[in-house]
Amino acid sequence: MNQQGHATIENPISKVELFFKCTELPNYDTLSLTDAQIFGEALTDAQTWRSFGETECVNDDLNPKFAKTMVIDYHFEKVQKLKFTILDIDRPGGRDEDQDYVGEVTCNLSDIMGGRGSQVCLPIQNPKKKRNGFLTISGEEIGGGLDDLVMEFTATSLDKKDFFGKSDPYFEIFKNLNGNWVMVYRSDYILKTLNPSWPKFEVSMSKLCNNMLDAPIKIIIYDWNKNSKPDYIGEFEATVEEMMQRRDWAVINPKKQKKKKYSNSGILHVAQIEVIKRYSFLDYIAGGTEINLVVAIDYTASNGNPSYANSLHYQNPYEYNDYQKAIASVGEILLSYDSDGMVPVYGFGAKMINGTVSHCFHVNNNPHDPEVAGVNGILDVYTSSITSGNITLYGPTNFQNIIATSSQIAESLHTTNQDVQSYLILLIITDGEITDMDQTISEIVKASYLPMSIVIVGVGTANFAKMDILDGDDDRLYCSATRRYAERDIVQFVPFKDFGHDHNLLTKETLEEIPQQFLEYMKANNITPHAPPTPEEIRIIEQQRLDALHNQMATNPQGAPQGGVAPQGGAPLQGYGAPQGYGAPQGGAAPQGYGTNPQGGPPQGYGAAPQGYGTNPPGGAAPQGYGTNPPGGAAPQGYGAAPQGYGAAPQGYGTNPPGGAAPQGYGSNPQGGAAPQGYGAPQGRGAPQGYGSAPQGGAPQGYGVNPQYGGAPQGYGAPQGRGAPQGYGSAPQGGAPQGYGVNPQYGGAPQGYGA
Repeated sequence: MNQQGHATIENPISKVELFFKCTELPNYDTLSLTDAQIFGEALTDAQTWRSFGETECVNDDLNPKFAKTMVIDYHFEKVQKLKFTILDIDRPGGRDEDQDYVGEVTCNLSDIMGGRGSQVCLPIQNPKKKRNGFLTISGEEIGGGLDDLVMEFTATSLDKKDFFGKSDPYFEIFKNLNGNWVMVYRSDYILKTLNPSWPKFEVSMSKLCNNMLDAPIKIIIYDWNKNSKPDYIGEFEATVEEMMQRRDWAVINPKKQKKKKYSNSGILHVAQIEVIKRYSFLDYIAGGTEINLVVAIDYTASNGNPSYANSLHYQNPYEYNDYQKAIASVGEILLSYDSDGMVPVYGFGAKMINGTVSHCFHVNNNPHDPEVAGVNGILDVYTSSITSGNITLYGPTNFQNIIATSSQIAESLHTTNQDVQSYLILLIITDGEITDMDQTISEIVKASYLPMSIVIVGVGTANFAKMDILDGDDDRLYCSATRRYAERDIVQFVPFKDFGHDHNLLTKETLEEIPQQFLEYMKANNITPHAPPTPEEIRIIEQQRLDALHNQMATNPQGAPQGGVAPQGGAPLQGYGAPQGYGAPQGGAAPQGYGTNPQGGPPQGYGAAPQGYGTNPPGGAAPQGYGTNPPGGAAPQGYGAAPQGYGAAPQGYGTNPPGGAAPQGYGSNPQGGAAPQGYGAPQGRGAPQGYGSAPQGGAPQGYGVNPQYGGAPQGYGAPQGRGAPQGYGSAPQGGAPQGYGVNPQYGGAPQGYGA
């Protein structure tokens, strides 16, 4: 019923303002201190970096705070990758290559907004230097547009437009947008009355008047007709501010104004007009509200035999299947808003090892706790469940138990939500048409009153017609058994085949309705967000982050991982490389917190392991990640053979075959002769073949004491329970090399390097 020239408008996009400060920057200037400036870029859908802002240059300061901020549009449902480059400005106004490169930080916008206090602190990365300082980024939603206007109108003595009866009046409200009147609200019509009372309604201030109380609006009243166009009754113009002060407005038909006896076509009365605070999704996130993820995976036989490449559960060593892609895409965003990163993972439709069919089982095979750590943990237990042989794909495809179990979790959040504000999102990934439709609808209707949403991703080419019914965008779900309608729409269905080719498009379609569903629940239950952290609390949070980063870097001699700190829960920032020069051992887990390593391949986008690291198959314990050590005692790449019975030789010591060849670069060592100067043998033992004896078990000069087995170089030691390499001794209690963390049971990796 829009009039010609009138158009509807969409709700505004949230905008976020980013604030910056650096700490512990390196000094690049000889006679003064670093002059830092930050440049921000965002990754576009075309995978190119686009500049979106820069700070001012702060002169002579290694801990600069920047006054100039950057503003960017915020989309909950998208992965918004950001890159911040820090330069030491030597030539103001010059080219980037004329300045000193301090380093850069890469993260997602969701990492910033989902962090405690809507803030992150990340190490600045520079491949040429280990210590480059830290960048702290804080985000805040730009104010404005967050209030609603509640109004209630009545009218008296409206013009009669129907020949055989009275009018059926309704009204429309318009705002002036660049000289054009665009409609922002239309009321219901009231049948057969010239003195209507319309229901109370709400409209956002930004939508109505761009948050300006003195902006003009226009109200037009029509007579509704069932089989023809509406009849025009009249209109008037006012501002919100004027309507707050004056409650009665004459409705004018300009064509009748020329008549001498015409005064008006009725009076509109403002029965109520009130501005109320409307909270945004980010208001709740800033106040500490958490988003909790639950994952449910379809193990029905219709997925196909996982041993064959045409199965939806096939474990390709070089590429994720559709289940893995959906988990990684959704999890990357949602876990940014979950402080502990722990995720319950359930399966349905499988025959268990005892022969029973389960429609809700713990995928991690832990009967007491279904939770795993982050996206990495979800993918690991999913892969293990397919390859372990403990379950058999079976059927049918039933959702009832999965939704009921998730609702129990949401129910606990619902009862305490005023104090501990949380919201649950159930991600169901399925390949088939559900077979318990009525029971599923009943569970969804119950869940619609709880703090939860359900996202269903359909993989494969099955008939998903029933899923569109569950996704109640057009009509609210109705449960005939309980004669109850859903309180709100909480289901979003996404067919993977339509969007899976584009990561950003998939997450957009999957998650774009979540903020609105979240706000509908909070509003219906009168839950207001907690206050954001105070400045003192923010200061404490910042110090805790810096302390954690210092501790991490102190236990990691290689410095911080390339690309910064992995998000909480272990999920990698999508597209990030591995820690610089690392990779993962074949068949092993990726470095801690850097994603999965399916079928022995490196995590997607991580590349090969650095030279000398490679694989570490059974047959002798080389230090974790230090090269191959196959049966028979071959040394890690570039290390030579180990002394008999000692496993891998230490780096750079070469071969020591029976008969007296000395360690590489140490001269001759005839059988039974003296050991290379300063080496010695374990106390009370014969030296390894070709090494000779150590006097009194003493340590080599300058190497420190190793009282049990002879002289080890200071801080080295061997795996627990093994003889040490010649001249190294054993590590007490499995102790690792100094600064490398523990090394229990033959192969604990250096601390912070993963398994």
